[in-house]
Amino acid sequence: MGRILRKSLLTAIGTASFAATNANKILKVVAKKGLISTQDARSLVSKLVKEAEREKKRVKKIIAVELKKQAGKAKPIVRKGKKKVKKAVASAKRKAKIAKRGVQKAQRNAEKRGKKIVGRAARKLR
Repeated sequence: MGRILRKSLLTAIGTASFAATNANKILKVVAKKGLISTQDARSLVSKLVKEAEREKKRVKKIIAVELKKQAGKAKPIVRKGKKKVKKAVASAKRKAKIAKRGVQKAQRNAEKRGKKIVGRAARKLR
């Protein structure tokens, strides 16, 4: 969601910049034709640039508020994910302990059987 908002902000800024440069070009052409004075054209461009700056600030505020909302919505989801991961890790650890106990028990049983077999073999050799 953050990427979309960031791209929106960059688009708004780019549009404002584009609008200011195009307005400047158009007003220069109008001033050359004598439909408006050069001073009036400059003042119009400066007004347009100021308006674009105000709009940019307004869009930034809107985006900041929306980002806070989205971050607030994401926190519970992240917490749930963390809990699930912790549970999975704990479960894996329990299973590993059980498996380790099983291996140790199998080793003890194998040692006992081995001792019995060796003892029988030794008795037969006597």
